[in-house]
Amino acid sequence: MNPAHGQTLVPLGLLPWQKIFLGYLLGIWTLKYPWAGLCGLFLLLLFIPFKLMRLNLLVAGVFLLSFLLAWFRLPEPPEHIPLPILEQKRVLLQGQVQSVGYLPGDRQRIIIKNLIIEPDRESEALPGKLVWTWQQAPLNIVPGQNIQAHLTVRPVQGMANFGVWNSEFFWRTQGVFWRSYSRDKNFWFDLEHVEQKSLALRQSLKQRLLNGLDIQGFCADRQDKIKGLGLALFFGDRSLLDSELLDTVRLASLAHTLALSGLHLGIMAGMGFMLAGTLGHFIPGIYLRLPFIKLGILLAAPICLVYIWMGQYQPTLIRAGIMLFCWGWYIFADQRRVLLDGLFMAAALITLYNPWAVFDLRLQLSVMAVAGIALAWPLVERILRYLDARKAPSPLKYFLGLLGVTLAANIALLPVQAWTFNYISAHLYLNLIWIPVLGIMVLPAGFAGLFISLVPGAGYAGEILLGLCAYLLGYFIVFMEFLRSKELLHPIITYRPAWSHIFAYYIVLILMLYNRFTPWKKKAFLAGLAVLVVLILLPWAGTALKQEVKLNILDVGQGQSVLLELPDKKRILIDGGGSWNPEFDLGRQVVVPALTWRSWPNELDMIILSHAHVDHYGGLIYPIKYLGAKRYLHNGIWPEGPDRQRFDAALKRRKVETDILNSGEILDLGNGLKLEVLHPEKANEYELLNDSSLVLRLVWHGRGLALIPGDIEALGINDLLESEHQLEAQVLIVPHHGSRTSANEKFYQKVNPEIAVVARGFMNRFRVPHPEVLKIMEDQNIHLYDTAVHGQTVISWSTPDCEPEIRWARSRTGRLRIPYWY
Repeated sequence: MNPAHGQTLVPLGLLPWQKIFLGYLLGIWTLKYPWAGLCGLFLLLLFIPFKLMRLNLLVAGVFLLSFLLAWFRLPEPPEHIPLPILEQKRVLLQGQVQSVGYLPGDRQRIIIKNLIIEPDRESEALPGKLVWTWQQAPLNIVPGQNIQAHLTVRPVQGMANFGVWNSEFFWRTQGVFWRSYSRDKNFWFDLEHVEQKSLALRQSLKQRLLNGLDIQGFCADRQDKIKGLGLALFFGDRSLLDSELLDTVRLASLAHTLALSGLHLGIMAGMGFMLAGTLGHFIPGIYLRLPFIKLGILLAAPICLVYIWMGQYQPTLIRAGIMLFCWGWYIFADQRRVLLDGLFMAAALITLYNPWAVFDLRLQLSVMAVAGIALAWPLVERILRYLDARKAPSPLKYFLGLLGVTLAANIALLPVQAWTFNYISAHLYLNLIWIPVLGIMVLPAGFAGLFISLVPGAGYAGEILLGLCAYLLGYFIVFMEFLRSKELLHPIITYRPAWSHIFAYYIVLILMLYNRFTPWKKKAFLAGLAVLVVLILLPWAGTALKQEVKLNILDVGQGQSVLLELPDKKRILIDGGGSWNPEFDLGRQVVVPALTWRSWPNELDMIILSHAHVDHYGGLIYPIKYLGAKRYLHNGIWPEGPDRQRFDAALKRRKVETDILNSGEILDLGNGLKLEVLHPEKANEYELLNDSSLVLRLVWHGRGLALIPGDIEALGINDLLESEHQLEAQVLIVPHHGSRTSANEKFYQKVNPEIAVVARGFMNRFRVPHPEVLKIMEDQNIHLYDTAVHGQTVISWSTPDCEPEIRWARSRTGRLRIPYWY
């Protein structure tokens, strides 16, 4: 249909089988997101006229059936943990390698199935699979290998915070319930030797690529980065990829160009069409037998298959290959609506084979991006036809077409990207530069050079093409480093929407694109939109009217982070947790996503650091740098080394006022709320940094709500008890994560809490909380919450003298039953 004649921009509505298929997807989706799935079913049924009652009933029936199948087929976590694993001892593990992925930091992610522990003693089968991260492994693991190794095995458990991505559920859908980590070869292992000619050939090609990317002169000092980038682009092997470069590319909104996906396979397919054009130039008559587009598909197929093989059959490439196959099928069938119908067919093939792919973020992003392009393509075509009529130059049409496709994909992805990644980039325009260079020069030159170099006598030509590829990658790296050095690559932290907000966004988008609705459908959609708007506004209105005080203890693993939410939308972040893994920025991955879920990314009123240990300050640098705060308060002792420089840079960038807190000071928070500083008087006098922790007491109209004592140990607790400060509080954050040094009975008696919360990591190596601490709380009838068990814990007061409302993020069903172990 021609948009110029007032017709819809979407050529046709959904076919009946596509509506049935959507019912199938929504049934699976409802397993994890019940309200979102049910609302999706309601909106889907609005598309179907009431006169087609059979189709309505069929869609609803498929929805119910897929939900029940997903419910019963979801792998159940084991309820029993073998004693050696519970005691955190190394066990002899035996299994078979299912798949291998290569991650930055020279890491291999290995999925092992058919698990048995202690096969040489009293063997015990472990249900499910294990994900094993092996850093700096001395050899490459191969799928199909049988393996034995002494490993420390733990159950899979992520960090559970409201509205943050649930890694446990993802691994559960894969049947993975155990994890392990090892480094180098400092442990016993035995691998079955597997002869694989395919593997040997791939390894030979990898080495040939690395040799070909070894250039002299310009960019020679960036050899390692060029090689790491080349391996990632051609083989999906990120093990040599520089982590700082990867982060820079992410900030430049180009991370998708480094993950082997439909973009790369599309470029490979483009090479097939280039061959078709070349062939047609020399043999014009071939188009009489086979039109250009069909010839291009046939020539592209073997190139795409080779690239999928090079990429080690990564799921993203296989899915992209299925999509290309489906589009090719529709083209050969001379269908009109190739993009949309091909996308539906591909999604159906993928999810019918593996229903859990519905929850795979990579597939979600791919489908949403292609759907956005498919729905907006008629508008792009209309613009291109207009330019044709005005005889616009081909380069202008090419870049406008690429711009239209990029915008369509990003508009479709916007709410999903905001929820998932918590940022958008201001540098989408870089796609208009890098994607053409990648698609027209880098990948074709490297791919052709790699295989031409295998031809006897043609090695020199292959070296020239690989050298060209290397120089282009080098220029790209230099450009990225220049942008970062000039502080031009900063993410824009976004609001992380609730599901109802995402639904409202897509309804508005559909109403804008799809104008074939009958009057009653428009009214129904507008009514549905009004309901969703009410769902969106009610929580905000309720929060604004409540004027409540919230104490959020985030789940940051083995660390501590506390967020105070006060009336008038004031927010104070006390500590930010932190990871000992330098490649995992807990502030970016956990703290800021928790701060911005259903909340606009506003500047914090205060950021307070209790003491300068990485498990308390590591997650603060990112929110300081990108959210900012009016004040940064601490005990006067700064982190040391590079972390101090990162702190200074972040504070300087946001122009944050800094100050030191001492015992006796009182921070007036308004509305009768005060934050009393009870400790220390002189932080530098303590030998242990933990004893210099700031101890804060939240008071509302004279009533102690919460005591937040950081990591004070025995000496700090004794000094606090000898002071004249009032310690009584209804809620106590257990000192030093519940270690033995915090087991002071007099301290708990003086605080006299009703509720205690311990912030700790799951099965942590420090074995906290200690039995003596637990015994004290049991004797004093203190109700204990634990971030390793409950996840994020939120304690709310609507008035100073009311009983608090308590919520926690971790589901109380379907989890491993973990006791405290000692």
